[in-house]
Amino acid sequence: MTFRTVKSLLAALALAAFAPLAAAQFQPGMSVEQVEAEAKAQLSAGATLAQVAARALAAGIDAGVATAALVIASGNAAGAVSAMIGAGAPVQSVVNGALAAGASSDSVTQGAIAAGVSPNIVQAAIQNSGATGATSSTSSTSSSTPAGSAGAGGGGGTTTTASTASPS
Repeated sequence: MTFRTVKSLLAALALAAFAPLAAAQFQPGMSVEQVEAEAKAQLSAGATLAQVAARALAAGIDAGVATAALVIASGNAAGAVSAMIGAGAPVQSVVNGALAAGASSDSVTQGAIAAGVSPNIVQAAIQNSGATGATSSTSSTSSSTPAGSAGAGGGGGTTTTASTASPS
């Protein structure tokens, strides 16, 4: 083989090796499912979470959508959160996306702290998250109101109790 043939062969192999990465790319407006599929493809091709996060943000993908997709695609919520924050995504958007994808508050906190975010800021973002099920605390209030003859100093009657629970 001549030098030129070897050089051409190497160029063809290099193009073939990188073609999946070049063909696969994020596009603005992609759904979570599309971003997830793209993230899985890039991760399977050897990209790191940090690389995928940076590519998604550079392509104009919403930070919350990208975070949700990375959490699902990787199965590593803390790693996805850390990668997205490290790539420059806003903490609140990352927290919202991770929680919406089913990540636990503990995983979100761990990933954000690993990215250098203060625990207080992470907790505030979790509390401010609009994701359904993001918090699991329930507060209840009850009140007793005497009814019947017990109301005005009477001796008997019934007591009604009302209790309301609200997610916080």
